[in-house]
Amino acid sequence: MNWKRVHFYLHTFCRYFLATMILSYAFAKILGTQFTSQPSTYDQPISSLSGFNLTWYYYGYSFWYGIFIAISQIASSLLLLFRKTTRIGIVLFLSFMVNILLVDYAYDIQGAKGMATTMTIMALFIFFSEYQLFIKYFLEEPPLFQDFESPNWINKSRKAKWIYIPIIFIGLFFGLSTLKSKFMTKNQFYGTWQNTDTNSKFKNFNFEFANTFKINGVHNIDKIANGQYSFANDTLTLKTYTKEYEAFLNNDKTNAILSPDTTKMVTLIKGKYHFNKNVLTIQIDANKIELKKVR
Repeated sequence: MNWKRVHFYLHTFCRYFLATMILSYAFAKILGTQFTSQPSTYDQPISSLSGFNLTWYYYGYSFWYGIFIAISQIASSLLLLFRKTTRIGIVLFLSFMVNILLVDYAYDIQGAKGMATTMTIMALFIFFSEYQLFIKYFLEEPPLFQDFESPNWINKSRKAKWIYIPIIFIGLFFGLSTLKSKFMTKNQFYGTWQNTDTNSKFKNFNFEFANTFKINGVHNIDKIANGQYSFANDTLTLKTYTKEYEAFLNNDKTNAILSPDTTKMVTLIKGKYHFNKNVLTIQIDANKIELKKVR
């Protein structure tokens, strides 16, 4: 059997198959038959959406982003249809196909995994058919600028990269870890709590990062109040922004929301708190707020 000829037929089939299939996906994005959510999706809580609905809504939110992906897919399709441009076409194809494959599996997009897996395997077959050429180009070919073309002081200081690299890895990791511990620590209040009093307009209490809170109405959609909370000993205090100060924070570009001016806040709720498993009780004089943790 002439394996070289078999390779040729298989290589050609994969090129034309991938070019045809990805072209159909590109036109689907342009014509709006892909990344289009049903009207009912918009009224559902995020926590109730499937991975498919989340993905389709996310990618469909921006029409021009979908068009950009479609243009990239059309370009790769055209490049794959010609032998001379197959190499650049397959690199472009894999740049988005691998991401599509990961999204399909990570978000459990049923019905798309099989085709995405097949197309990725075929694309890798085309790519690795010339793996020696890619190794030569990306690894063996000399870099753009040679040592003799660089200033002497750069050549002498080149070894400093072995100090710079661990510094940025360690520095960025611990720097971001510090920011996380300062602004994203989850205390005992963190999460969504539902008011057991069905007559209260304060339906859902959302205790969030940086000791901030949002109180919403039915279905956790209608906004009632938001602000910051603090707790000391057994007392919990929720302070909300004045309308003027909230308007300022909404338009502020200096991240003042991370350290708001407490003098421009008013106390919304203050009382003794108590935890009993998944129930949080706030005693305010003769009144009591009982909250049950939802998530």
